[in-house]
Amino acid sequence: MVTLSKSRIEALSDGVVAIAITLLVLELKVPEVMSHHSDKEMLTALLELRWEFVTYVVTFLIAGAFWYLHHLTFHFIKNVDGPLVWINLMFLMFIALLPFSAGLMEHLYVHPVSQFFYFGNQLAIALLLNLHWQYAKWRKMTVEGQATDADRLSFRVALSAAVFAACFVTAIFFPAESWIPLPAFLLVGWVLEKMRR
Repeated sequence: MVTLSKSRIEALSDGVVAIAITLLVLELKVPEVMSHHSDKEMLTALLELRWEFVTYVVTFLIAGAFWYLHHLTFHFIKNVDGPLVWINLMFLMFIALLPFSAGLMEHLYVHPVSQFFYFGNQLAIALLLNLHWQYAKWRKMTVEGQATDADRLSFRVALSAAVFAACFVTAIFFPAESWIPLPAFLLVGWVLEKMRR
């Protein structure tokens, strides 16, 4: 029987995440300000891109956090099978969609559809990461003897889904405030994790 190497999946995942977060910067367009314009006009043009920069930074950090959690899951996973490979591919499909959803967010910052799509993308990534981790545990593909660390990882992965579910629901009813649950949930999660130790 042909066995699947987890290192190949990790390499593919690292590559897709690296490309996706690099493509995010392409949404930042250099202002078309002529050389004879003043510094004030240049600063004004840059300030008009403030939401593009905010979206870039936030999406880059979120993608980095997902990469980190994904990396941690593979620290505990000792082998893979076909279904886990396909779950991982679905996870990467939504990671690769991040530059598009971030670009949509930049142009339609408070539009319900852009918020719905952006946080829907993040929620899909979080849910697939949860499915990836829970499936590996259910199939007993994880290493034994590190229960505490694995439980902490389970909490973090579940928290990511809760955070983006809250943002997604908020985006439906209050699109302009859809970012609020993000720092709030992360702060609560950080406090709860400290209390669990």
